[in-house]
Amino acid sequence: MKRIAYIVPSLANRGPVIVVKELVAQMVCHGQECTVFYFDDKIELEFDCPTIRIQKKEQIDFTSYDIVHSHGMRPDRYVARFREYSGKVRYISTVHNYVLEDFRYQYNWLVAQIFGRLWMRTLRNMDVVVALSRHAQEYYQKWLPVEKITYAYNTRVLNLSQTLDEKSAQEIRSFKGHSILIGVNALLTKRKGVDILIRALVRLPDYKLFIAGDGKERARLERLARRLGVADRCLFAGYRQNAYLYLPLYDIYALPSRSEGFPLSLLEAAVYAKPCVVSNLPIVTECFNTDEVAIFRLDAPTSVIQAIHRATANSTLGRNLHLKYEKAYSPEKMYERYLRIYYGEV
Repeated sequence: MKRIAYIVPSLANRGPVIVVKELVAQMVCHGQECTVFYFDDKIELEFDCPTIRIQKKEQIDFTSYDIVHSHGMRPDRYVARFREYSGKVRYISTVHNYVLEDFRYQYNWLVAQIFGRLWMRTLRNMDVVVALSRHAQEYYQKWLPVEKITYAYNTRVLNLSQTLDEKSAQEIRSFKGHSILIGVNALLTKRKGVDILIRALVRLPDYKLFIAGDGKERARLERLARRLGVADRCLFAGYRQNAYLYLPLYDIYALPSRSEGFPLSLLEAAVYAKPCVVSNLPIVTECFNTDEVAIFRLDAPTSVIQAIHRATANSTLGRNLHLKYEKAYSPEKMYERYLRIYYGEV
């Protein structure tokens, strides 16, 4: 049995924290002892283990654990500051994105270079850095020692007994009407590429777009929809907790992102065997093939139209995607991979 301390920025319903929740569930289920530490008093997720808020300047006694596993820049900096070097504790960080690209989309090139490289220096203090794919592992080899880097794919577990409330379901059915409905569940940032879908609607008169999510790009996206004359076929629903509950009502799920570590929403769509249209990100082409998802090229945005038509016409895509999830990205697969990392076997 391992004693594992997970450190996250908060308990918010965000991708990296969801990954930790899934990881904790598997570790506890297999008899490992876990504790989750967090900084910000934002609690949206519940964990299958004790959760403890780190007070200002408080130092965790890392020697009480076998594994200290951090997720995010602030947790990584905290571990780098307070770690000890007895060799009794294994210090691990999972990096959930492509750091420089993510900062560039979120801020600008200069911020990306400054803070991205500072984060790389922080990661050098870890015993192991886990990327979310083989491609991301190669990406980080430009800044970190090759022997310190490995990878582990994400998973996603959904409560399929839970369904959308009738009021929300009626809202989406009324909006859809007799159209074909494309759904997106995403934080609205430029990186997520929702503008690509809005532009495509101009040439897809039989389709509508439902967007579950909020963010700083929402106003710009709404203006774009009005300017292109497709605002009546776009429904900006705002933030929806457990947005995956909308998946059964979508005809197609879309992931038009310009950058992703490992998109959890794609795994959610896979659980529901939903036909998916996805951009040709490295993580997509590494983990899925054209029999499982309809892929379009980011450097040729109009190719999304052909991908949407293919996803509409090909009823086997969703089934094949679900089978791939069960075979390669199940909770058991994630547990087995991380356990090998914890024991130093990869």
